[in-house]
Amino acid sequence: MLKVGTRGSDVTRLQQSLAKAGFNPGSADGIFGPKTKAAVEAYQRKQGLQVDGIVGNNTGRALFNSRNADLWDGKPAGGANRPGTTGGVPGDFPVNGSNRQKLDYATNLAKQMGLTITSTTGGKHTPGSYHYKGRAIDVAGDPATMAKFYDRLKGTNPTELFHDPKGGIKHGQNIGPIGGHGRHVHVAY
Repeated sequence: MLKVGTRGSDVTRLQQSLAKAGFNPGSADGIFGPKTKAAVEAYQRKQGLQVDGIVGNNTGRALFNSRNADLWDGKPAGGANRPGTTGGVPGDFPVNGSNRQKLDYATNLAKQMGLTITSTTGGKHTPGSYHYKGRAIDVAGDPATMAKFYDRLKGTNPTELFHDPKGGIKHGQNIGPIGGHGRHVHVAY
């Protein structure tokens, strides 16, 4: 969630995206101030969204999952590649972001790597699963790509990260493979 007082690269991307969409947030300085709030409110009004000046899930989806998606999903501004990365793969993890922002990052990363989201909140899971809390996803695809996905996320401090060929992490501790996660990667924040 982005609101007045929030600072950082996500705010810079928000400001760039608002300007690209025709709304004036002031300079793209990474500080969510009064001008950025006014631009967000104008955007919300035009889109028929709740006008509160806060970029939560609804406003974020409307603004960033359209023509400006490259500014929200963590890719460098303008979609340029960083050294050692491939185009279209998010690079900036929202370190101080909410669990929702972190899960959105993981979801975008999986999609951009060509993986399939196989489970979110539905289906059968173990009792107490983070899936039931809306805080987990399972992804599947090519084994080598799943291994890369696991490696990208293990440094993001997930609550849970399981992929039997690579191991398992729970609450920051390496716990090794737990079984049942050989054909997919599970991540929860």
